[in-house]
Parts: sequence; C-alpha cells; structure tokens
Amino acid sequence: MSSLPPLVSSVRVSAARAVAGPEGSATAPEDDVRWSRSVRLPGFGLDAQGRLRAARVLVVGAGGLGAPVVQYLAASGVGTLGMVDDDVVDRSNLQRQVLFSPSDVGRPKAHVAAERVRAAAPEVEVVVHPVRLTAVTASLLDGYDLVVDGSDSFDTCYLVADEAAARGLPVVWGSVSRFDGQVSVFWDAAPDGRAVDYRDLHPAPPASGWDESCADVGVLGPLCGTVGGVMASEAVKLLTGVGEPLLGRVVTLDALGGSWRESRLRRAPHRAAERERAAAARRRADPEESRVEPSASAGPVVTTASPAAPAAPSEARAVGPDVSADDLAELLTAREEGVAEFTLLDVREPDEHDFAHLPGDVTAPGLGVRTRQRPELDPAVPVIVYCARGPRARAAADLLAGEGFDVAVLDGGMLGWQLRADAAARR
Repeated sequence: MSSLPPLVSSVRVSAARAVAGPEGSATAPEDDVRWSRSVRLPGFGLDAQGRLRAARVLVVGAGGLGAPVVQYLAASGVGTLGMVDDDVVDRSNLQRQVLFSPSDVGRPKAHVAAERVRAAAPEVEVVVHPVRLTAVTASLLDGYDLVVDGSDSFDTCYLVADEAAARGLPVVWGSVSRFDGQVSVFWDAAPDGRAVDYRDLHPAPPASGWDESCADVGVLGPLCGTVGGVMASEAVKLLTGVGEPLLGRVVTLDALGGSWRESRLRRAPHRAAERERAAAARRRADPEESRVEPSASAGPVVTTASPAAPAAPSEARAVGPDVSADDLAELLTAREEGVAEFTLLDVREPDEHDFAHLPGDVTAPGLGVRTRQRPELDPAVPVIVYCARGPRARAAADLLAGEGFDVAVLDGGMLGWQLRADAAARR
C-alpha cells in the first residue's frame, strides 16, 4: 500500500528555504542543527522539515496523551500547535502527565502546556483554547490541518470525529486504560477509498452510558508516554508524507504482556453510503447562485456578471458548489486564454503562500477565521477561495457570500491540487 501524500502539500520548497523562519528569513545555524537528526533520515530531508514548519495541528486534551504529543510535535518543528483543554492540573495527574509539576496544581492545563512548549521550542506558535470542545466551540477546528485526539471521553471522541469529518480533516486518535492502549488514524476524506473514522471503530457508545476514565479504573503512567509518542509519530508522517500512516489499522498495546497487535478497520457499505449522503448535503447549493458552469467544449468556464447588473455586495447569497482541482485546472487555462474571469483567493497565512501557491492568486490571510479584512474585490467577478485543505476557505466563502459575492471553494484546497498533480505524474 502506497503512502499518502503530505497533508501540508502546499509546502514544496527548496532545501535552502525549507527551514525558513516565519517571515521567510533563514533560520540561524543552531536551528539547522536542531533538526539535523530529522533531515538526515532517508526520504525526510529539508522538504519534510519545511512541511512541518508550515503545519497547523490541533491537540485535543493536554493530559496523559496530549502531554507527550505536544512535546514531541513542538520538538519536531511543527509550526503552529493549538491546545484544547478546559481542565486544571490535579495532583493525581502528576503520575502520568509529564508536562506538569506539583507547583502547577490548580492551574489551567492548556496554559501550563503552552508555557512548557514555548520554553522548549520558542519558534513554535502556540494557540491556547482553554475551553471544552463542544458543538458550539467546534469552529476552532477551522484553522488547522490535522487534529490529534487525546481526549478521555466517548462524547468528545464522537464530536471530534463528526466535526473533523465535516471539514475533511484527518484525526490521529489514541486511548489508554489500565494496561492497554490503542492508536489509529481516521480520515473521512482519505483518497483511494481509504476513508474511515471513529464511528467505524465504535458505531455507538456503550449501551450502559458509562464512560470509563483513568479515575475509575486506573492507568499505567509510562503507557501514556508510549501511546502519545506513537500518536506524535503518526502526525509527523501525515504532515510530511513520509511512511505509511495507521489509516485503516488499529494498533493495540498490551503493556502488561509486552505485546502489540494490529487490527484492520474497514468502512461498512452502509457507512460509506451514509457518509456520501452527508458529503453531498454539504456540497449542495442552489445552482442558480453559481457562475461555475460546465462547457461542452472547453470544460467549466466562470462567466462574469452582466455589466448592467453587477452583483451587489449588500445582497447575501449562498456559497456555490465546490470547484474540483480538475475544474480549476481548466478554469486557469480558460483565464489565460481570456475566456473566463474569476478571482482566486488564498486565505492561508503568508508563510504558507510563500512556500507555494496557485498561479495568479490574491492573498487574504486569515479571512473568515481570524479577520474580516480583505483586499478590494470586484463584486462582478466570481471568487474561488482556497486554503491548505478547505476549512478556512469555507469560513471565508461564507463571509464573502454574506456580502453578496459569487463565491465557491476549491475542493480539498492545496492538498486536492497536489493529489491531482501526483496522479498526473504517475500516469
């Protein structure tokens, strides 16, 4: 089975720029040495290190699993780490949650974890979310490329699974109880028919409704570090495209017996149909609102609004159907030939755009996620928004549609574009 392409596929950089700083300047020589043991790995190199630098990872839970995950991801060079946890440090946590010390008891876990990461890896941007992840707060997933679920409740696992699936985000999942641990990778939008998520492993919570926790049954402290380390490795593999991730496989560790076993996980046909219906519902929009139209001869062509009746920014409208990577390739060609007009809007951060971007785009960093500021756009010209994977672009598209723009989202973002390029190269 072939490896998946890197999630941060927009980062195709030269060796000289792979470890560039956040403003594009070269890092100091000591920073090059810092990652020298990674870049020397076969198949890794400076390109993979650059992808890590551009990556944005959200870690749910800063406890037994989240603690080693954030430490290793920060040390590995992940550019942005978000941490979600609304709990405070308890004395009973110190047996396994190695980020904390007795002096931290009573302090918010997310804030303490952020302090430790900043001290160990000051170049990492740390974003603290000291809240409980709920349907209300789930929008914070929009700014990330990957979710690592180190939570300790079924409710949170199902919520992460559903919200990540709605955004096309992969999830690295792990759990520990007593002497046992499990790790897997879920990705509802995985290519090549490999889609699977947490509900494929656990279709429903326990019938009794009882949610076992470490407080109830105990856990071997070092097991958390072992499982958390594997989770961090899976995240690095997904972000760089190095190796084969645990997608469709569940690894179970029996720490007491000192054994590992692997189980295959496959989506049942009824689940595949259910997820396809959900995806279709997300893509569905009023066709009358879209100007992305198929052409019998030259593929889809974006037509402009009539000069006599330009789109009025004050008139809210729906976001149009997603534009596929194949469609965009044809649209770019049509634009070069002067038979299509549209604005290609990149809402990623400047460092992501500097590493790689689509031709002829306009930048609007953070639009819809952290800012409403945008460049001047002609309301009579359709807009196609893209980001690394899609979630940030959808937030920006909703904002622009509310202002009356004719807007659509590049399906899969830069990852979808790169998947198309990789498939073309294999042909």
